[in-house]
Amino acid sequence: MLNVVIRLFLGCNKIDLLMKTELITKMEELLLKDAGEVAADVRALQKEYQKLWTSEFEKAKQSFVDEGGQAKDFEYVKGPEDLSFENLVESYNKLKKESDQKIAGEQARNLSIRQEIISKIKDLSQLSENVGAAVRKLHELQTQWKETGPVSSHKYKEIQADYSHAVEDIYYNLKIFRDLQEHDLKKNFELKTELIGKLHTIQSLDNIKEAERLIKIYRNEWDEIGPVPNAKWEALKHDYKVVLDETYSKIKTFYKSAEEQKESNLKAKQDIIEKVKAMITNGAEAKATRWNEATEKIIALQAEWKSIGRTTEKDNEKIWAEFRTLCDSFFEKKKEFFSGLNEKFAENRKIKTQLIAKAEALSNSTDWQRTGLDLIKLQDTWKKYPSNGDKEEPKLFARFRKACNTFFDAKKNHYEKIDASYEENLTIKEGILSRLLEIKLSEDGNANREILKNFSSEWNAAGLVPMKDKKRLNDAFYNKLDELYEEMHIDKHEKANIQFRTKIDRLLASENGFDLLLKESDHLKKMADEINARVRTYDNNLGFFKTSKGSNSFMKEIEDKIAVEKAKIAELTAKRKLISEELNKMRNADKQKAEA
Repeated sequence: MLNVVIRLFLGCNKIDLLMKTELITKMEELLLKDAGEVAADVRALQKEYQKLWTSEFEKAKQSFVDEGGQAKDFEYVKGPEDLSFENLVESYNKLKKESDQKIAGEQARNLSIRQEIISKIKDLSQLSENVGAAVRKLHELQTQWKETGPVSSHKYKEIQADYSHAVEDIYYNLKIFRDLQEHDLKKNFELKTELIGKLHTIQSLDNIKEAERLIKIYRNEWDEIGPVPNAKWEALKHDYKVVLDETYSKIKTFYKSAEEQKESNLKAKQDIIEKVKAMITNGAEAKATRWNEATEKIIALQAEWKSIGRTTEKDNEKIWAEFRTLCDSFFEKKKEFFSGLNEKFAENRKIKTQLIAKAEALSNSTDWQRTGLDLIKLQDTWKKYPSNGDKEEPKLFARFRKACNTFFDAKKNHYEKIDASYEENLTIKEGILSRLLEIKLSEDGNANREILKNFSSEWNAAGLVPMKDKKRLNDAFYNKLDELYEEMHIDKHEKANIQFRTKIDRLLASENGFDLLLKESDHLKKMADEINARVRTYDNNLGFFKTSKGSNSFMKEIEDKIAVEKAKIAELTAKRKLISEELNKMRNADKQKAEA
């Protein structure tokens, strides 16, 4: 038995051995680092190694049992790498213990230092007469507190609470004395801050003389106000100097700004001139819409020109003359462009006049289906000839739209009247549906077939109903009919034929029945084509077995599949034939209606 165990051990998976070696290497690397920092990594390695060892153990045990051993007799000897890893873990535990002891000692020393700091903070109340010295000493102690290392977690909350309480007490005692001393300094600070704000407002004044007068008054007020807190004085003095310099600078530069503004106005007007030149150049091959867009831009630039002030005296008249000449040139070129469009407009008018004539000729037609399609085609043709700015376009379009609307309004009225005449049919079908919903099938299958067939005939003979009720009634009737056929215990092929016939009747009763029947026929053809493809594949496969002698069960299976698929094709062909018959009936009815 021992020999089995040893053999199993020596047969250890090479991949597992490689992974153990890699984990041992990682463990050795972690031992070179701080034991406290790598605790989580060590635990992760232990779990991973244990997982490998457990997997190896279970495999060895299972192999032992498979060879006839009893699980209770199984013993597993750890390998050298397992013992090596355990030694490394023991080494780490020793290092971790030493690290924890070192940290505990440091935390005890830190606790003693922090207790001493708290004691010194409490003694600061004796320096209350010298507020500055007390505050400086407090800041030193607070800095020392921050620089002191951590204490043990179970002592942290207590020592931190003592520290916070001591700091709050000393601040409270110092604040009472300091508040009285700082009141006047604070008031002076507020007055001087307010004065700086007033100096800022001077910069927004348009009246420079008034600004010069106010700045002298505010400077005198500044000198008369007393001192401010030392901590704020340098920043306040800096802000005062900055705003004073800014204000004087603005006053000084104001006198130069007038001429500079004229130069800026000159540059702005020169930019406008360049934009106008670009529009004239780009307008050489532009369409009418682009010319109209450019016109709006030119008008906007003229308005912008007016909003810009005068330029320098020597350039004002000259640049205005150039701008006016360019604008005149633009409108002259626009005039020439639209003059050239008259010939093209005339050709479009001719085509659109012909379209109008055709539309007017169809406007009183009562062939609602065909004429509707013809008018839609005319509308599509109309869109191919855009107006491009032709002033006659609105009149032509009004005539064309009137002719189209005359027909479509009449069509709408026609079908509304038909819907009204269908109200009686609606009542009849509501009654048929009500009776169908209440019907109970008998045990006589032939009688049931005859009853349901009579219901279908009666429903079709009842005629059309208003469009708004058509879908609701048809869905309710045919859904109930399908439900009743499902209840009948008839042959599945007969049931399929009856249900398909019901489906045809439902499609015929739909608003676009002709299109739906065509779509159904195409769907059936696609299914038949797919089955024919499978039959060809089966025939090709069958060719491999025809030369073989004797019976072949696989060849028989293929022949059976071919027979089934051909039966499906025959069924689909019969259904398509039924649809074709209905489509021909609908075509003949439309033809007779047109001839009448």
